[in-house]
Amino acid sequence: MEYNWKNQEASFGLPRKKQVKGGTHITCEIILKKENEYIALRRPKGIPEHELPLLAKKYPQGLVYFCHNLIGYGESMEECVRKIVKVQANISVQNMKVVSIDSFVQKKDKQWAFTSHIIAEVNKAPEINAERTEVITFKKENPPSDMALWTKKELQEFLQEYD
Repeated sequence: MEYNWKNQEASFGLPRKKQVKGGTHITCEIILKKENEYIALRRPKGIPEHELPLLAKKYPQGLVYFCHNLIGYGESMEECVRKIVKVQANISVQNMKVVSIDSFVQKKDKQWAFTSHIIAEVNKAPEINAERTEVITFKKENPPSDMALWTKKELQEFLQEYD
């Protein structure tokens, strides 16, 4: 039986080598947590393999990011999270939970973006290096104000609701 899409349901083919305007991408925003504190990373060059946000021009020392990247084709969420955290922070994930999934169309390129928000518990903080020049720990009440992809208020409200 052939299904005919009637309401613009999700249906797309194999991954492409280059981003397509009006295409789709699936990402994970991974909030690291050790005990009762969250961990974010200052990255002068941004997230590997991603463009810098426009806001970056105001912050020559770099903005603050969580681990973030695209899920691999056919990859489980657990495999994806463990891989991204290992590559971007060089630490291991002990436990993880998906707390929210957003679906929206980006204004800049009309890409349909699915973003899974994950809280990943770790047993140690990442070390600094050329890609991660500062490791920032914080509590719900006092997130950094120079986050690349969040406002302070958005992050406070998100953490209050989901963790």
